[in-house]
Amino acid sequence: MTISAAAYLQTFHNAANAAGAKAISSDFSIEIVGYESSWILTKKAPWPVLSPGGEIEVPMPLGSLAYQGQQVKVAKQGEIEMYETVAGSIDQLLVNLIVGGGKFDAKLYEGTPQAYLHYKEIFDCFIVIDSDPSRDWENRSQVMTISGTMFYHYFGDITQGNSTNYA
Repeated sequence: MTISAAAYLQTFHNAANAAGAKAISSDFSIEIVGYESSWILTKKAPWPVLSPGGEIEVPMPLGSLAYQGQQVKVAKQGEIEMYETVAGSIDQLLVNLIVGGGKFDAKLYEGTPQAYLHYKEIFDCFIVIDSDPSRDWENRSQVMTISGTMFYHYFGDITQGNSTNYA
């Protein structure tokens, strides 16, 4: 039998509201140091969080075991996807990054670079393109994107923002 008393359900509603507004996946931007204008073309990027890198199994008496966390994982990777322009802006950005040594630093904003709640800095980043993008004569319904995997380091620093409302 389900419990559907309005007062009981209101306790869940109040508890969820007390936890605060939920983060919306789309409310982010990534700004590559030296290529700040490219943030507007980034569709998808990883949002780093710190956690142990895994578990260590610790043997215990009588064949039992316990777990202990490994060192915090600061070397990370995640999907990145960018919109290409007719002028080849992302293609040129990738070439420029390689010519400049291949690595870059970046800021990930909760909001935009102009108005944000906070940002996270990532370091020694590089992007590996998963496969060359396809062009398709029959596809008139979507813009071209270039996607790949971004490898980076995140050490847990969060800088408070310049806004309480980035909307």
